[in-house]
Amino acid sequence: MKLSSLILRAIFIVSIISILSTFLISIILQYNTFINERNYIKKELIELKKDEIKREVLKVYNKIKYEQELINQNNKKRIKERVEQAHNIATTIYEENKSSRNAQEIKYLILTALKSITYNEEKVYFFVNTNKGRALLFNKRSYLAKQKRIWNLRDKKGNYIIKRQSKIALEQGEGFITNYFIKPDTNNNEEYPKLSFVKNFKPYNWHIGTGEYLDDINIKIKERLLKEISSFRFGTDGYIFINSLDKKALVFDGRKLTPPKDYPNEILFKEQLDAIKNKDGGFFFYQFKKLNTTRKFPKLAYVKLLKDWNWIIGTGVYIDNIDNEIQRQEEIFRTAVIKQTGTNLIVIAFLFLIVFLVSKRISKYIDKNVKYLITHFKSAAKEHTLIKTKKLTFKEFNILGKNLNRTLISRNESESKLKNYIDIVNNNIIISSTDKAGVITDVSNAFCEISGYSRDELVGNSHRILRHPDMKKELYEEIWDFITSGKSWQGELKNKKKNGDYYWVDIVIHPKFEKEQIVGYTAIRHDITDKKKVEYLSITDELTQLYNRRHFNLKIEEELNRAKRKNYNISFIMLDIDYFKNYNDTYGHQAGDEALKKISKVLKIHTQRAGDYAFRIGGEEFAILVSFNKEKSIELIKSLQKGIEELAIEHKTSKVSPYITSSIGLVVREGSKLKDSNELYMLADKALYKAKEEGRNRVSIS
Repeated sequence: MKLSSLILRAIFIVSIISILSTFLISIILQYNTFINERNYIKKELIELKKDEIKREVLKVYNKIKYEQELINQNNKKRIKERVEQAHNIATTIYEENKSSRNAQEIKYLILTALKSITYNEEKVYFFVNTNKGRALLFNKRSYLAKQKRIWNLRDKKGNYIIKRQSKIALEQGEGFITNYFIKPDTNNNEEYPKLSFVKNFKPYNWHIGTGEYLDDINIKIKERLLKEISSFRFGTDGYIFINSLDKKALVFDGRKLTPPKDYPNEILFKEQLDAIKNKDGGFFFYQFKKLNTTRKFPKLAYVKLLKDWNWIIGTGVYIDNIDNEIQRQEEIFRTAVIKQTGTNLIVIAFLFLIVFLVSKRISKYIDKNVKYLITHFKSAAKEHTLIKTKKLTFKEFNILGKNLNRTLISRNESESKLKNYIDIVNNNIIISSTDKAGVITDVSNAFCEISGYSRDELVGNSHRILRHPDMKKELYEEIWDFITSGKSWQGELKNKKKNGDYYWVDIVIHPKFEKEQIVGYTAIRHDITDKKKVEYLSITDELTQLYNRRHFNLKIEEELNRAKRKNYNISFIMLDIDYFKNYNDTYGHQAGDEALKKISKVLKIHTQRAGDYAFRIGGEEFAILVSFNKEKSIELIKSLQKGIEELAIEHKTSKVSPYITSSIGLVVREGSKLKDSNELYMLADKALYKAKEEGRNRVSIS
C-alpha cells in the first residue's frame, strides 16, 4: 500500500497534538540537554583545573626531589674525597717513616697531620679509631697517649657508632654510614643526623673518616629553593605556596617569608592536613583573595607532602570564571528559547490552518508507522540493534528501515574494525605522547610491558625515569634541541626498566603541531635489545669482557673527533703486564687467563663513568680512553697500579716484583692539538716503550 493513497486520511487532531508535543518535547529536551551540558562542562573545567594545578605542584615537588638527590650525591662525593685525601696522607707518612721511626712516632705524626685539617668553619674534621674501639682522634683531640674506649658509644637511635664503622672498614674496606652526633659548635647535647665515610687503614688496623651534618646542608638548599619557588608563576594568578607541618608559612601569597610566620588561617591549614593524608596529595575548595586584592574568590587547591622536610607544597586556581561562564550560557539559552518560542507559535498557527484545510484524515496507520520508526530508530542508534522492518506497514517506511539497517550494520563493522586496529597498535607498538614540556600524557600497553611501569606511574612523569646511566647527558640535550626546533629525531637509546634491567629501542620522535605551534611530541619505538646484544658480543673481548681491538679502532676515532670539536682534553693510557710471557711459561696459560681476568676487573672498576672506555688491544696489552686532564689521569693511573698490586698475583719470574706489575704509557692532549688517532697511539706506545726500557713497573708520560 502506497503512502500517497492515505495522506488525506490523516486526522487533524493527531496532527495538531503531534506538532504541539514536538514543540514542547523539543523545548524540554533542549533544556535537559543544556542542564546536562552545563554540569558536564563545569565538571570538565574543574577536572582541567585539577590537572593544571597538580601538574604545577608536581613540577616543584620533582624539582626539590631532584635537588635533594643531587646534593646527596655531591655531599657523598665530597666526603669520600676528603677521606681519600686523609688516607693518602696517612699512607704517605707511614711509607716514608716505617724504616726510620717506630710505630708510636709514626702514629703521632699521622694524628698530628690529620688533626690540623678542618672544613666548613671547623665544623667538619677527621676522626681516627682503632677497629677494636679505641679513639685516637676524637672531636678534634688526639688520644694517642690515653686509653679512650668508645667501643660501646651509641647515638640517640641506639646505634653502636664505632662497632658499625669498624664492621664497614674490616668487611668492605670503605663505605658510608649515617648516625647521630653532637655538633662541636653547640652548647647543648642535641644530636643531629650526620653522614660519614670511613676507610680502613691496614698498617695499624685503624679506620679513618669524616662526615657532615645533614641539616647544615639542607638549610642552604632550602633557602635557595624557597626563594626560587616564591617567584614561580603560572596562568593569570597562579603561584606556589609552602607551609611546614608545624604550622609555619614559608612561601605565602607569592612571597618568601623571612623569617617564617605562623599560618594565619586555622581552618584552611586543617584542610591542607586532611588533603596530604593521601600519599599522592589531595584537592579541596576554599575562599581566598587574589594577588594584590582584598576581595575573596572561590578557589580550588592541590597540596602534596614533601615528607623528607615536612613541607606542604601546594597551589590553587580561582574558579569564579567558571561560574561566570555558566551564567553567561544560561542567559544565552533563555534568550534563544524565548525567540524560538515566538517563532514556533507563528509556525504552529500557520500549520494549524494548513492542516485544518488539507489534512483532516491523516491515517492512524501513518501515525502508527511513524511512532514505530521513531521509537526503534532511537533504540537502534543507542543500542546498535536493527529495526524490524516487517512491522512497517508502508512500502516507503519499509525501504527506509532497510536502508537504516544497512547503515547500522556498516557502522557496527567499522567500529569493530577500528577497535581491533586500536587494540593491535596499543598492544604491539611501543608509543608514548608528551606535552611540549616533555611530561608524559599517554602510553601504549606495549610501552608499559617493556618498561615494567604501569600507565599511572608513567603519565605525569617525564622520560627521565627510563634513562640509563650508560647514555650520555649530552645526547638527551641534543635530542631535545632537535625536536624543539620542530624536526623529527631518529636513533637508538638504551633505557632502564623499573626492575633495574635494560632494553634498547630504535626510536623516532615527532613533534605535534596545532596552528603551527608545537603542543607535544609522539615517540614510536622498536625493540632492538637482541640486536644490541649481538652488537655487544661483536665489540667485547671474550676472555676479559672489556671492549676488544675492533671497538677500540672505532672509539678512538669518535672520541678524538669529539675532543677536537669541543676542544677538551683526551687522555690515552696504554698498559702492559710486566714479563707476562714468563708468567705463562711458569704458571701455564690457564693461570695467565685468570690473571688477565682479575686485572680487567680492576680496569673496569676505574672506568665506570659515561665516556670512559677500557680495551684489551693485545694479549697482555690494554688501553684506556678518558677525558681527564693530566693530574686526574695520573691519579687514575696510580689507582690502577695500586689495584693491580693489591691483587697480589704471585710472579716468581718477574725481575721487578714478586707479584704481577704493570708498565704504563700516558698521553694527555687537547683535541685541537692532535693530528689524528695514529699520532695519539704512537705517542702512547712510545711512552709505554720508555716505561719498559727504564725498568718496568712504572709510568712514562709523553
